[in-house]
Amino acid sequence: MAKNFMLSLQKMEGAVIGDYNPFSEVIQTPSPSVNFTFGRSWGLPTTYTQVLYGPPKGGKSLICFSAAGQIHRNDPEAWVVKFDTELREEGQNTKANAAMWGIDKNRYMCFGVNSPDLVFDAIETKLAALCQDGMKLKLVIIDSITGISGRRTLNADTVMTQQIGDHAQTIQDGLKRILPVQRKFRFATMITAQARAEMDQGEQMRGNKIKMAGGFAQQHFAEYFTYVEPWKASKGREDLLGNRLEDNTVSDMGDKAETTGHKIRVVMKDSSMGPKGRTGIFTYDDKRGIINVHEEVFTLGVNRGVITKPNNLKYVFGDKGWNGKPACLEALRSDPELQKLIIKELMRRDLENGFAGLDPEVGLGLEPLST
Repeated sequence: MAKNFMLSLQKMEGAVIGDYNPFSEVIQTPSPSVNFTFGRSWGLPTTYTQVLYGPPKGGKSLICFSAAGQIHRNDPEAWVVKFDTELREEGQNTKANAAMWGIDKNRYMCFGVNSPDLVFDAIETKLAALCQDGMKLKLVIIDSITGISGRRTLNADTVMTQQIGDHAQTIQDGLKRILPVQRKFRFATMITAQARAEMDQGEQMRGNKIKMAGGFAQQHFAEYFTYVEPWKASKGREDLLGNRLEDNTVSDMGDKAETTGHKIRVVMKDSSMGPKGRTGIFTYDDKRGIINVHEEVFTLGVNRGVITKPNNLKYVFGDKGWNGKPACLEALRSDPELQKLIIKELMRRDLENGFAGLDPEVGLGLEPLST
């Protein structure tokens, strides 16, 4: 009597059955261009990890907050857990800011800790137990991994004791421990990392002035690496029609108008799951969060050929047409459903060369901000 070896193998711990498509469910932000940088998935697939790195105050934490809020808008049962190793949560995620992002504080918990056991052990044991009990954990945020202290450093009596390699080894061991938990319970992880000056002259000549802080462990652990920085060009301080992102009714002691927002640039520097090098740009307002989403839809639509230009004046999408950029932008701004149609077509074109199992409707529970 023939034995069913496949059935026996499938019962073993860790067997990859092959009937799960990790790209069928993704973590998105309200920014279409940030989602676009992931390529065929148009978002961070649950089960996998994204590292956000860049200069200080560049927008890394903002992207994490926006993803948390989008999760709560899309799924009324989803949970987000954050480990704030830089101890800024009370100032960054106030009640007003949480409402701005759409974060439901009843399904969001932050721990202000920087000891490695209070991060990695907590994920490996306590979060795993909660997931086992039925908690629908969708996202774990570690902001930042650079802020986690090394084990030997914590045990030292003075800061004068040098601990070469301590931080890198601590992070390596910690990431190894949480990886099986992440894969088993299929939650996504977003990690922020600080930046360091790039000392390699060759890289400097290529225009790379900074690099991600951290050892090789996090480079091997994560699947997506996104560079985040303020767009400091003049266009980074105005909308697509040239209107400045400032309040002219008030000014400072230097007679400069109050800045109300700015644009943030993200680049998918590396990926083991999708294309590399895609750039996204979104607009952040200090009081309203991510705004002018219609401008992102317009730019992506034109640049990817979804919105066509039969001549220098006309813009066309399907059976709709507009004379001039202002008219097209206004149509998009006033019609969120039109934005969704263009996003759907952009996704469909990416999916033609991706996984057929991913439905273009996935993630389109977005609520585009039209202001």
